[in-house]
Amino acid sequence: MERSVFLVRNVGPDNFGGGEIYQLKLARELKEHGFVPIIITNSKQLLREAKKENYKALVPPYCKRQNWSGWRNVLLPLYWMFQMKLAKWYKKMIEKYEPVVINIQSRDDMIAGTKMAKKMGIRVLWTDHADFRNWVLWNVNARYKNVIGKRIIKLSSDVARVIFVGKKVAEETKEMIKPSSLHNAVVIENGIVDEKSRYEGTKAVKDSFIFVGRITKEKGIDELARAFLKIREKYPDVVLNIYGDGEAKWKEKLKGAGIKYHGHTNEPLKVMAENEIFILPSYREGLSLSLLEAAMMEKKIIASDVDGNPEVVVNGETGLLVSAKDADKLAEAMMWMLENKEKAETMAKNARKKYEREFNFEKIFEEKMLPLYNVSKERK
Repeated sequence: MERSVFLVRNVGPDNFGGGEIYQLKLARELKEHGFVPIIITNSKQLLREAKKENYKALVPPYCKRQNWSGWRNVLLPLYWMFQMKLAKWYKKMIEKYEPVVINIQSRDDMIAGTKMAKKMGIRVLWTDHADFRNWVLWNVNARYKNVIGKRIIKLSSDVARVIFVGKKVAEETKEMIKPSSLHNAVVIENGIVDEKSRYEGTKAVKDSFIFVGRITKEKGIDELARAFLKIREKYPDVVLNIYGDGEAKWKEKLKGAGIKYHGHTNEPLKVMAENEIFILPSYREGLSLSLLEAAMMEKKIIASDVDGNPEVVVNGETGLLVSAKDADKLAEAMMWMLENKEKAETMAKNARKKYEREFNFEKIFEEKMLPLYNVSKERK
């Protein structure tokens, strides 16, 4: 009998980042272990990627309005009507596909999906990609605020496990929701499948820097451009390659000698292999997929000292950490990488070793995640 698993990442049509890519990684491992993964999302890119890899994908109802704070509280009856519609959809899909586990990784579905799955005896997992800390549970302990977050905290007791993809995010979330507690929380670090061998023959361009991610202010793009232009005064041959989706305004802002803005890439590991030094100057991060890829690819790394980044980058050992929003310190770190080649190479090798010990996704899945899926239906 088929063992179907619902992987729910019901985000907006234009969303596609680490949280969405995570579904594909999970789907591959689940399929390898005899499950039938079914991806549930409104992300157009994730739907396309699922189709490419021949995974069943479902498009559920999606609520375009995500902000219900302040005066928008008066509109909450509309939100609960949407929840009723979403719950009916889940009932129909559960009856049709009979999943053994539903792994929910988006706010609205944590309510409707969890309630319906509990009613129908299906095991539920939640996975948080730093959404709890960053917006879902803001002000959850304040009176009369974040009614939706309060409902999610209450429902969390009906979930088999609440999975956090990084230690720092888990700690900060638990601190944020005191005195409430997530008794069923567990940290299962994000990880990357080891694909380094595919790029062994690729030679990195000398003195090249690379950024891969969403092109937004919060990713530290402005500071990165300023820091790069500063070091280029001394090293005129250095190059900065920037890959990712972003608003049109960044195409103009990122114009400068040596800066190349390539837009979205479908081959992040290939472009990473072609560059020497990876930079992630974000203002905040969960456990960055790109940062893990850089460690796996044995790249020299510079990252901001925020959130989950120090879980991968041990300053002076596996890379360099700098303060967020500080273009001068970022420029100093970039200069150091250019002027201390041998030490930088040692750091890159150490980053690779840390990846092998702690962030190999196949190993993480088998040891920590597979037991959560190997269950019989819990129908009552």
